[in-house]
Amino acid sequence: MIPLDRYPREIRLRDGARLTLRPMVREDADRLWDFFRRIPPEDRMYFREDVGRKEVVERWAENLDYASVLPILALEGDSVVGDATLHRNRTGWMQRVGTIRIQIAPAFRQRGLGTAMIREMRHLGEKAALRHLVAEAIEEQQAAIRAFEKMGFDPVGVYRNFVNDQKGRLHDLVVLVYPMPYSEVEMVF
Repeated sequence: MIPLDRYPREIRLRDGARLTLRPMVREDADRLWDFFRRIPPEDRMYFREDVGRKEVVERWAENLDYASVLPILALEGDSVVGDATLHRNRTGWMQRVGTIRIQIAPAFRQRGLGTAMIREMRHLGEKAALRHLVAEAIEEQQAAIRAFEKMGFDPVGVYRNFVNDQKGRLHDLVVLVYPMPYSEVEMVF
């Protein structure tokens, strides 16, 4: 289990705005659903699930399991303005690989919140003793790809016509990997 004693944690954006980062709790379902409703439809088209349906977000809140999926929310007061998740397998050959997903409210883009949340995911990955973090983005999401690259993620592959949006159109998927620092002693586990 990743120690969560650093939360809630205050961060400051480039423009001086102060936000709170903390793990999602069951009572955040309405806040998170409201956040997703404020995401433009053209961005929601690429989500893995239809977050426009309240029951999807309620299911996430009801089934929180930080050992498998650790959602970290960025809040301005009581309003969610960012959501980042670290997805992990507890066993098997991918147990040392974490997948991260990040979504930022439009009003908070280009202000440093995405960078702060990527940094937070890297910290959590280190605390979980992961070897790699993986991020995936649709090729059209160039701002997200640049943000990951700026934070040390390397594009390692592009899967052509690999994923479809909610309207059924095919898109290329870009996979980016961040190699976590580790010692030679950790190589054998």
